[in-house]
Amino acid sequence: MSNKSPIFIIDGSSFLYRAYYAMRPLQTSKGMTVQAVYGFCRMIRKLIKDFKIDHIVIVWDSKGKNIRHEIFPEYKATRQAPPTDLFEQKELIIQFLQDLKIQQLSQSGIEADDLIYSLARKFHEESHDVVIVSGDKDLAQMVNHTIKIFDPFKDKFMGQDELEASYGFPLYKLPFYFSILGDTSDNIPGVKGIGTKGATDLVNMFESLDDLYANINKIDKRRTKELLVEQKDNAYLSLKLFTLQLYPVSINVEDTKINEQNWKNTIPLLQSLEFKSLVTELSATLKPEDVGKKNTPNQANIFSEQTSEQQSLFAESRKALHEIYNFMCINNEQALVELCAKIREKKAFALDTETTGIESMLDLCVGISIAIETGTGYYIPFGHSTDAQQLSKEVVQKHLAPIFADNSIQKYLHHAKFDQIILHQAGMPLTGVAFDTLIAASLLVQDWQKKNLKVLSEFYFDETMLTYEEILAQTKAKNFSNVPLDLATHYAAADAHQTLKLYEIFNEELKKQNLDKLFYTIEMPINDILVAMQIEGIFCDKTVLEELDIFVTQDIQNIEKEIGLLTNEPINLNSPKQIKELLFDKLNLPPQKKSAKNTGFSTDAEVLKVLAKIHPIPGLLLKYRELYKLKSTYIESLPTYINPNTHKIHSSFNQTLVATGRLSSSNPNLQNIPTGDLGYKNTIRQAFKADQGQVFIAADYSQIELRILAHMSNDETLKQAFLNNQDIHKQTAVKIFNTTPEEVTSLQRGIGKTINFSILYGLTSYGLSKDLEIPYKDAQKYIAAYFEQYPGIVTWMDSIVEFTKTHGYTQTLFGRKRYIPGIYEKNKSLYELAKRIAINSAVQGTAAEIMKIGMIKLQKNLDDAGLQAKILLQIHDELILTVPESELEQTQALVKESLESVVSWEIPLTVQTKIGATWEQASK
Repeated sequence: MSNKSPIFIIDGSSFLYRAYYAMRPLQTSKGMTVQAVYGFCRMIRKLIKDFKIDHIVIVWDSKGKNIRHEIFPEYKATRQAPPTDLFEQKELIIQFLQDLKIQQLSQSGIEADDLIYSLARKFHEESHDVVIVSGDKDLAQMVNHTIKIFDPFKDKFMGQDELEASYGFPLYKLPFYFSILGDTSDNIPGVKGIGTKGATDLVNMFESLDDLYANINKIDKRRTKELLVEQKDNAYLSLKLFTLQLYPVSINVEDTKINEQNWKNTIPLLQSLEFKSLVTELSATLKPEDVGKKNTPNQANIFSEQTSEQQSLFAESRKALHEIYNFMCINNEQALVELCAKIREKKAFALDTETTGIESMLDLCVGISIAIETGTGYYIPFGHSTDAQQLSKEVVQKHLAPIFADNSIQKYLHHAKFDQIILHQAGMPLTGVAFDTLIAASLLVQDWQKKNLKVLSEFYFDETMLTYEEILAQTKAKNFSNVPLDLATHYAAADAHQTLKLYEIFNEELKKQNLDKLFYTIEMPINDILVAMQIEGIFCDKTVLEELDIFVTQDIQNIEKEIGLLTNEPINLNSPKQIKELLFDKLNLPPQKKSAKNTGFSTDAEVLKVLAKIHPIPGLLLKYRELYKLKSTYIESLPTYINPNTHKIHSSFNQTLVATGRLSSSNPNLQNIPTGDLGYKNTIRQAFKADQGQVFIAADYSQIELRILAHMSNDETLKQAFLNNQDIHKQTAVKIFNTTPEEVTSLQRGIGKTINFSILYGLTSYGLSKDLEIPYKDAQKYIAAYFEQYPGIVTWMDSIVEFTKTHGYTQTLFGRKRYIPGIYEKNKSLYELAKRIAINSAVQGTAAEIMKIGMIKLQKNLDDAGLQAKILLQIHDELILTVPESELEQTQALVKESLESVVSWEIPLTVQTKIGATWEQASK
């Protein structure tokens, strides 16, 4: 093992993208966008500082196509075009690195991955240890005992042993593996139809791709063998694309040496970019006594021979927080009593739960972590499978349950909803949740940034936390209940402790950004309602789905037979490749457009609708896909979500996943349950039934986004239409078609409706022509007539765009901000997309907040009136409640009054309510 300082090779593009998207848009006083430059400088400085780096080189991709494009023109074709200002900032980054005298490498026509590989091999052969700084999985194929990867996004070293344990085979087989699996990010095709497990099995069965095809008859699975034979060319193409290539490189170790004194050379550039904090930091650290200090401590740990690499790095990760803070295990009742006394005295604390899994309605709580003040954290285990001393669940309940139920004691959590449900299931319901750092992060950081606790700790405090995956990998534990208590304490106490630290920062930051009112009056109160919704759940009668499945399956089989008769040969209707061959090669139907991934001609619904006018098979395919999705996504899937204990579905409603602030639903997504009659006796929504003695109330905001548009734009014509209770879609049609209200046809009204609702989603002439299947010029004419009818909307849209350009974000009426980096784009299509997002987010976000306020107000009014109704589902602009039949009339009136009185606008909100014993009945 080398005693020399390791050489760090940085994947420049990976670092650049990370820096660009990790921060909100940042501009100088002259309007220059510089967040990528700032982030890159910070990241480089942190990397050098953390690892005491002596040798470093940064490798860039060259402009234009490379050798792999010559082999496969569609290589990386699926990647979205990068923002244009990214390249402008790259030039500044290159200048920064030149000032710092860090060696950079780029070569025309050669991909950065190949140059990194070539450098790593060169230094390896010269007996140097090498660290590749990248999150690119392609580079794992070069790892050996002296070449390791550091993933800066996961803050994790990966060596040969760890990577081989992760993949399940030797690293030299990685090109073989990806020749089968493919790589969607680089548009490497692989063998379609063979997934991760199948590819792993083949790699462990054969030595190489050549070996596989030489012995293909040894493969037992007929389908796998067929796929390999059919796609042999793709497999070998993928092998060639994925395998790294060696090229001569002229950089020597001496060229990679860095000098701490060179930071002073960067100060003029950093000052010109107005990076005041960074300049101040550098000026403070560049003292004469610091110059010349040797940067060698800690480097031996990276390639330590004394312990396994995983243990060494794991210990380093543990030590970071454990050395700084005092984390204690509470394993006797007296210690718990003393801790509870401190909580009651402080009247506020942060907490987190540790569980056997991530299913909050099924998994068990095995411990609770608490932090009362910065510097100290506690872990209270009671469900670990260990001989070590721990408290019983009953003792923990006796002392903590009263504190959890005390609303006067404030609780701070990260993802409170999960912990509240877990603790409810554990018999310790949690109230008084005053602050959720995940919800705060969703308001404060950008929607493309990760918001988990570990990432936020790294971002705000430069402190690395242990990950759950690292814990399980180190201990070989099945779940957290099997983790030894000392290690569990280090991990769990850190969760509560870092949550407390984030609270202290976020609470002030919310005030600074004028987001505190939104947070405390809307986002935090809605959390408790979402908890109650998930705990309550909704009954789903699987016998209804089983009956529906019989008819749907029969119709699917009939379509398969009908298409078979038309083609006179068997065909897999779920194979895009076979469908393309059928439509465009055998039937000679005219292709309409390329597929989204540029893998040939598209066979999406838009294309099939056009082709259905020419031949019967495309129409049958449309029906087949509709039924197949109905069967696989709903009929077969929904029963798997029925809780065995409650016999209900407990969907999770989330408030931090959608950038506009809309609530989303997952596990399963109940916001996408199909509406309408598909021609069967039963529908999916008929399976959702109210409990005995109860009925559903469906309450729907009528045209809420158009009403918000009328209020925000102050367009007189649109306002008068609502104030006079006119048919808004008919009024739009009157102008577009230059007719009278009496003469408007149902088709014309439908076009008016489409335009009204589409205008908020960035309606374009092209999009409208496709939606309505009309000529492009007609679509242009309709949109022009629309804006002529509602000129206030045009003015308002322009004002939203200008506001976004000025501030970098768009904003709802209640203050939610959404940063739109694309608003500074020079690429016209990306700029137009950014404009559409800015406009839509302002309206959709406001609608989401009105719904949340309505839910909060409704729940309070129900509680004050002593009514037993419960909110079960939230479907965009609609609520579903369950209510005792005896309270139906009073509740129905209260629902309507609560939701309609959320705002006092000139344009009133209107709510329609319907009732039914099933969700289907309440939808009609």
